[in-house]
Amino acid sequence: MTVSLAHTRILVADDQSDVARTLCRPLQKAGARLHFVTDGHTALEEIAARPYDLILIDMKMPPDEWGGLWLLRELHNRDWSIPTLVLSGEGSKQQVIEAVRLGMTDWIVKDAAGEELLERCTKVLTDALDQSLDVAGARLPAPLAHRFARYDRSADPDKKVFEGLLTLESVFRFVALLGLSNTPPAPLRGITAQRFAVPSMGTWFDVCAALASLPDAGNTFTRLFSCLVPERADRQPALDLVAARNGLAHGRSTPTTEETKRLDGLLRRFAHRALTSWRAELAVPTSMTYDGVMYSVDVLSLRGTGKPTPSKITTQTPVVTDQPFVVSRDADPIPLAPWMLVHRSAGSSFVRCLQFDGLKRGKGDLDADTPFMYAKTDDGDGVPTPAHAAATWRTLSPWTAP
Repeated sequence: MTVSLAHTRILVADDQSDVARTLCRPLQKAGARLHFVTDGHTALEEIAARPYDLILIDMKMPPDEWGGLWLLRELHNRDWSIPTLVLSGEGSKQQVIEAVRLGMTDWIVKDAAGEELLERCTKVLTDALDQSLDVAGARLPAPLAHRFARYDRSADPDKKVFEGLLTLESVFRFVALLGLSNTPPAPLRGITAQRFAVPSMGTWFDVCAALASLPDAGNTFTRLFSCLVPERADRQPALDLVAARNGLAHGRSTPTTEETKRLDGLLRRFAHRALTSWRAELAVPTSMTYDGVMYSVDVLSLRGTGKPTPSKITTQTPVVTDQPFVVSRDADPIPLAPWMLVHRSAGSSFVRCLQFDGLKRGKGDLDADTPFMYAKTDDGDGVPTPAHAAATWRTLSPWTAP
């Protein structure tokens, strides 16, 4: 049977480059995209720069004598949860136990790798992707989690395709709004006032792509966008699905079986990468104190489809209560308003997210005070849209192309 690992990204950390390339040849033949590094430090730099679906780790490599354990320990300490498969021709039982304690997913002896590596990698990746939709509904930011949960529980094939396309659109939109919040304003190529006024699925993707091309694009945004399209070559499959969505919406065509499979694969890969590589979350501050050095902030974490989870963060930057932020251990909190707002019932933990959904245009031309429109992100009843002074065309206009 021919195994396909198309679109799979695997990082290989092994100081014996020639040996590693030989061992990994079956993975390459199966379509995996491999990147090779020779030590743990470089591996960490790669992991921080772009998402990987799986990491192959040689036990005995720099730094130190057992660099594989060093790398596993660093991944564990920094909260990276990417699946790891350890390769080793050496190592005691104690080292295997330590690797398991540090979160290793699987272990393979190098002498057996030629016969077993493809099968073992395929199993690790298949297990991760099989679980990705269920975990996405429990752990991704709430606006995404609600959509992934709807897609996951859809049983009717036609409805599932429709829900899948809406889920992909919600990914494009969330990533785009994060980019608008995380990047200094600049005209976006191909994004006109008319497109922003009534944004479509294609508009959201084009906003993401245009933002990613800016030299000052924010790291938190670019990291999440790379979970969707790690390389420019990955953009065309996403655009093909935009075309499929347009065809379905206008009654011209129904997505083919192959398009349906590509859609499911793209959603699962995004969920897997975002869950294991994007170390940030959506939160709403409820109170804040300052000790003269740092701000201590009580927040409600908007993760999954359940109730918000109370938590606490510290930051050197003050935040505005009852407005959503993306919180990361690697950066200051990123305010999402006015692109995303929340409605929180007074004295309760009930929180509903609302996302930018175009402009409330009248019969005349746009003016500076033309207000934003918002759409709810879950299945609940509608809630009032909170007022925000910046939710007008004045805020949006610097992003538009002539």
